[in-house]
Parts: sequence; C-alpha cells; structure tokens
Amino acid sequence: MFNFNHHSSYTPDTISRNIKRVKSGVIEVCRYSDAKFKQFVWLWIIAIIGVMTFQPEYRNSIYSDIEWTISPDSRITPRYYSYKNRMISIGESYPQYEEFKNEMLEIHGSRRYTGAFAILFPLFLFFLLILPNWRPLRIDTNRRIAYFWLFGKFYITRYDERANPLNALKPYSYQSRLTNPEHAALVLTLPHETDPNNIVRIDLGIYRPACDYQDQILKDFLADYMQSPNPDQEFAHYFKKEKRLWSDYINWFYHFSLFPTRGYNEKKTEAKIQQWLANNPEIY
Repeated sequence: MFNFNHHSSYTPDTISRNIKRVKSGVIEVCRYSDAKFKQFVWLWIIAIIGVMTFQPEYRNSIYSDIEWTISPDSRITPRYYSYKNRMISIGESYPQYEEFKNEMLEIHGSRRYTGAFAILFPLFLFFLLILPNWRPLRIDTNRRIAYFWLFGKFYITRYDERANPLNALKPYSYQSRLTNPEHAALVLTLPHETDPNNIVRIDLGIYRPACDYQDQILKDFLADYMQSPNPDQEFAHYFKKEKRLWSDYINWFYHFSLFPTRGYNEKKTEAKIQQWLANNPEIY
C-alpha cells in the first residue's frame, strides 16, 4: 500500500530517468523488473568471478573439466603412452589408443558434463545480460488511454481526467522481500483489449530508484501529467536531467544491453488502438 503520509515532490532528475516523451501527448514509463532481473544475473557473474579468483584449486579443476570437454585427447594421450610404456616394461599387452580413449571417456563422463556446464552457463548469463530491456508502458494523453504489449497480447484502458486518472489503472506499490519499502515499484493494471478479466500488472520505475519512495513520486507525477490540459508544455522541463546521480553508475550495469529497448510496432499498435476505440466508444 502507498504511504500517503509521505510527502511526494517530483524533480527533473527523478522524472527524466523514469519517463521518456515519445511524441506530442505520448510518454513511456520504464520497467522495474528489467533491472531487477539483470541485477540477479550480475550477482551470478560476480559469484563466478569470485570463486575463480579466490579458489585456485576449484579454478584448476574447472579448467581440467573444460579440457576434458573440448580437447579430451590432450588429457588422454599422456595417460595412454604412460600406460603403454608400463605394460611394455612388464611384458603385458596393451589396448589400441581408440579403445583406451573410449574407456577414459566413459570413466570421466561426469567431468565432461561439468566442463560443458562451465562453458555454457557463463555464455547463458552473458546472453541474458545483453537481451533488450523490457518494453515500457505507454500513456497517450491526447486520447486519454494507456496501453501495453506483452507476449503478443495487447492491453489497453481509458482514463477519466475529471477524477484521478490513475484510478482506472488501479495503482499500488510492490516490493519484494529483498527490497526496502523506499525502493518499491509502482504497479499499474491494464485489461486485455477484448477480455476485461484478463489483466496485466506492469511494474514501473527505474531500478535502482533515482530517489527514495520513487513509486509514490511517479504516482503523483503521472496523476498531474495525465490531468493537465497541456502536459507537453507544462511538464517539458521534467524530461531533462539536471545533474548526475550516484545511482546512474549502478544503473548503467543494471540496464546494460547490446540491443535497443523493446519498442512498439507503430503501425500495428495504432491499428489496435483504432479498433479498440471503435469498439469502446466513450459514454458520458
């Protein structure tokens, strides 16, 4: 629940990091879960680096397992010739190399699986790290709608500027067990375009937050922005950063990606909006 006793005052340094103006009357609010997810990935990467740096025995074991995976002959050949020479010295027969190799591969099969995991898991983490950042929520103040795409499904709703416009989006604050209350996300709810019982909950706000109680500050700003008769001019200065924050350095890692943020197919989205508006005329 929101702490309504907490005084909320938004600033350009908070708003500019959370909300982007797309075009006249249309803004995008960044997602919270994106960075929380990548924070988890970074923790895994740091843990792996820590283990490999401070436990040389484990590091050497991993290198050996990787070698069993990518170049087993380099591990088997010395053993084969050592075994062969020993058998010759005592007058015993010895197997051919391929037979010896197959036996060694069977004996050390688990090390080959460990080596494959040691190779693929960091690559998997890197793949997750460079994925595009998640699609933001869009709010169109000209048509008084909020909309969002998720896994090919379109969610949209209309709000009424005569009351608190966020009431239509059922806002609430959410924090995980690992997050402090002052770092919670603002969550807005949107129904599916054709099924009002099918809803999506969209967690919003940059993580790490640009200020304490960012969720409440975003809630207040969005309510004021969506109620304004001329939001582009009235709130224009809020979309420009004034100074660098210490959280910017952390968020560079949390939002790192080699691809652009997932966006909107403008033509497809506009067709969906027009269809929804035609099927849901405004009634006063």
